[in-house]
Amino acid sequence: MSTVVRFVAIVILATFVVGCASAAAPTPPRTVALEGLHRVAVVPSGETRFAGVTSSKDPERELDEVLKWLPYKDVLVPIARAVYHGVSWLMNQRENAAPRDVSPGAVVAEAFARNLRASGPFDEIVTLEKEPVGSARRSLDAIVRVTVPTWGLVSVREGEVPQVAGFADVHAQLVARESGVILWEHEEDVTHPDRLALTALKQDRSLSREELVEVLERAGRRLATELLYARGRGQ
Repeated sequence: MSTVVRFVAIVILATFVVGCASAAAPTPPRTVALEGLHRVAVVPSGETRFAGVTSSKDPERELDEVLKWLPYKDVLVPIARAVYHGVSWLMNQRENAAPRDVSPGAVVAEAFARNLRASGPFDEIVTLEKEPVGSARRSLDAIVRVTVPTWGLVSVREGEVPQVAGFADVHAQLVARESGVILWEHEEDVTHPDRLALTALKQDRSLSREELVEVLERAGRRLATELLYARGRGQ
């Protein structure tokens, strides 16, 4: 190899290495200063959507196997299909419905506030059902808006014994009350570490409720930890 070729190869290699190193460098988390924030309220905010688990099997194929033996297909098959889809829709609505007594935003907000009370960055932190107005708002230094865009059950394993786990996508935003400036915000996608059999959840609805509440509380604690971490970087 000539000296020129060798030099060009070295330059190209060096450029590649520097480019990769520059692309791989992560952006440091944003720091947040909490000095001067003494009284803070945490409120649920935004829309939320519950995601249930759908079966991975193909029931339509099983239905076709049954329908091919029916007489008078032109008349009976459309009726059978309509009944089948109606019943299936009702069953899916029941099985994939969110627990009526669980408010995801409220659960995350309470866990978030509870974790911060134990850590002590604020003199007072309260949870409210909605953003305060008037004198109640003026008494605060900041507001934390907690949003749960999506939560529910996600399939984590297929097969003879399908398994699911609770999950929650959460977002928190710390806003200065007087100026409205966003001081800090963070998103988390949290999945429960425990796996449950889908058949067990269908037989005992309390299991899914427990799984969902636990993952929401875990998400709230995770958000609080991230706020404390951002605060620590700013000190």
